[in-house]
Amino acid sequence: MNSLFDGTKQMDDIEKIYNQMEANCPNPCSTSKKLWELRRACDISSHNVSSETLLEKAVAMLAARGHMPEWFNQCPVASGITDSSMSRQDSKAVNKKSCVDLVHWDKANKFARLVELKWDSDDQPKWESNDPISALKQILGYGATYIFCLVRKGQLNFPATSLIKMNASHVSLEVVASRRFYNGYNEGGRFARISKDLNRFAGSKTGGTLTMSLKALAFPDGFQIPFADGGEVKQKCGAPSLTPEGKEIRSAFDNLTQVWP
Repeated sequence: MNSLFDGTKQMDDIEKIYNQMEANCPNPCSTSKKLWELRRACDISSHNVSSETLLEKAVAMLAARGHMPEWFNQCPVASGITDSSMSRQDSKAVNKKSCVDLVHWDKANKFARLVELKWDSDDQPKWESNDPISALKQILGYGATYIFCLVRKGQLNFPATSLIKMNASHVSLEVVASRRFYNGYNEGGRFARISKDLNRFAGSKTGGTLTMSLKALAFPDGFQIPFADGGEVKQKCGAPSLTPEGKEIRSAFDNLTQVWP
């Protein structure tokens, strides 16, 4: 029972990731009606204290209220994608949790940003696979999936609100994190090399209609998440009017600075 991502999670070469996806699903089909859907999933437990979740849900709520209108969250990138040889029952069990944290869609310029959101603080110790390199590999996997789906636009099932149907001319793959998340890492050369290979590969697979880039971005120095839990996020970002905390979140995302390359 193959997942589209089987054997790809430790790769940082876009062409190898893509080729492995083709090997996993040589005859892909999709049972999902939400593949690459631009949506705003605002639900959060009042007791949730995950920094990344608080940020993501804050953006979704602000977007739903019209304060950050070009932002979406929890975009399903591979939901329901399987090889057509698999049984329907098996196909329901794979690729269920593969979602991009945040998507920014600039309709006027046909510019999409896929964001892997990370945070690091004194009270949140690092754990395995919670570092810039792991985040890089994860967002590259989503970028490869975007190309995989775009190439098969006429073959897979996409909703009307799917990013695939928006015909983006450029897709930026971004790791967005607290500044300290990058401490101890100097990967500018790797990001520059991968970004160059990524753009070349995207152009070759789409006949030159798509360009892609890779960035590591940091929140402004001194920015702190202005919520202690999900209850505060709902109170401060779910309100009709833009609160001071909502303004902080919007400003933080408007003023990201590039770390690499």
